[in-house]
Amino acid sequence: MNLIDKAILEWSYKTTKGYPDINSQEDMALFESIFGFIPLIKENKDLVNLIQSNIKGYGDITGTGSTSIRLQFSEVPSRGASSTSLRGEIFKELEKLSEKENEITDYKKVKGGGSSVGAAELTFKGKEYKILIKGTASEDSADTDVKEGLVSLFYVSDITSPFTTENILKRVENLKSIANAGIPGEDSNSSQKVLKYLSSLEPKNAHVKFINQPLSSALSIKDKYPEGNIIRSGVFHEIRSKARALTGMNADKWCPGDMYIQLGAIPDFSSYDNIEILNELFLSGTDDQQWGSKSKPLVAVSLKQEKAQGGKAKGLLQKFTKVKTDYNLTKDEIDLDEDSLRKRIQDLRNKVSKLVGGAEHIVYSIDNPSVNDIDSGKLKGKYAALKAIEFLFRKFPSKKVDDAVVALAGFALSLTKVNPGFFKIIGQSSGSNAKVESFPRGTNVVLYNRGGEYSDITIRDSVEAGAIQIKFTILKQGEPYSVQISARNNGNLQGTLEIEKFDQIN
Repeated sequence: MNLIDKAILEWSYKTTKGYPDINSQEDMALFESIFGFIPLIKENKDLVNLIQSNIKGYGDITGTGSTSIRLQFSEVPSRGASSTSLRGEIFKELEKLSEKENEITDYKKVKGGGSSVGAAELTFKGKEYKILIKGTASEDSADTDVKEGLVSLFYVSDITSPFTTENILKRVENLKSIANAGIPGEDSNSSQKVLKYLSSLEPKNAHVKFINQPLSSALSIKDKYPEGNIIRSGVFHEIRSKARALTGMNADKWCPGDMYIQLGAIPDFSSYDNIEILNELFLSGTDDQQWGSKSKPLVAVSLKQEKAQGGKAKGLLQKFTKVKTDYNLTKDEIDLDEDSLRKRIQDLRNKVSKLVGGAEHIVYSIDNPSVNDIDSGKLKGKYAALKAIEFLFRKFPSKKVDDAVVALAGFALSLTKVNPGFFKIIGQSSGSNAKVESFPRGTNVVLYNRGGEYSDITIRDSVEAGAIQIKFTILKQGEPYSVQISARNNGNLQGTLEIEKFDQIN
């Protein structure tokens, strides 16, 4: 037996199927763990080489697979908002490449495909390929405390221009000294997390694009409020606790402000017995109290990354029951076999169809009615999504299911009629000043209509994706916005409801 045969035999012995599958990420990762490298399949070498030669700025590219190619970029994080944003950019670069290369035809971006950001399908030299874009796990993964703590840090720093691969290391040394002494407005735990993050930074494009976003947010705050104080600890938590006691809502849904800008003295609010009195402490976001106004002691700021999703809506379900398994999967449901899951999915589809059947302005579209065509790997996610949707729709009166959908949007955006004014700041990876959106106090959203004619709410249930997409148009402050909410698997076999798109219509 030669060396190659021995290697394949050892690899085969350790695979789940008993034989290696070069299209299986698990089998290729196993190969790498045994032999220390990932083989480049000769069949796709020309295509991978072409991509490596034309897509730059995202680190080294490793390609595995034959007709289903997994491209891994060394400077793209493996998960999180930054990863989603960067992988989206790479798909755009791949599309540009397909437009200029005659040997690439039939390029299209598709949803699902084994990735949260989708996949690309194309034909290269007459052969069809699917492309998945993946990041690489790294030590600089940043949690929420780091992302928000960096905004506080940049607010008190003297940095006014974007980070680059040339200046990042020099700047970091000064920033580390500030973080080590304690970042104003942050607790010691967050300051130490930021310090650890800064210590792991390297002059990579992915790091630069990520760190420029909190800098961008800080610059926008400093531009309008150079004399304020950012608070994300102490009284920040005391105000949120008071709001939760008054509303019975999660503090994030009362107000999604990740930090407050303090402009003046905060009165003793311990005796407040009405949420409207507490909301008076905040800039309202109305015409006379817009971004930049200093007429109130507090300005609530919700921080978002450039490609962040709009907000989670599943917490709305908790208003109708304290028993989470009413809309989450039970342990028994998690352990169901495929045949049982398919039967229950069909039952839930029938129930959802009946619930929306009498409601106006709703179209429930099932692309392929056969549950047998749903991929086995998507069954639990599909069932979890349908269970959450069916539960919500059932809580609204007949012919009023459209109100449930609009309520989801309002809840995800934290527009709950009891919210204080807040401002969403969207950091830019270029480092330029962040974009600012206003959400006035007590705002609610309604389904869009023109002259009494309402636009349809479309619910798309496909076999290709575990997610169920709900698309509709709302009015916020008199302006129309297109909304897309997805009910999908959250990675833990439970369903989640989340705004994926929220765009103003011109």
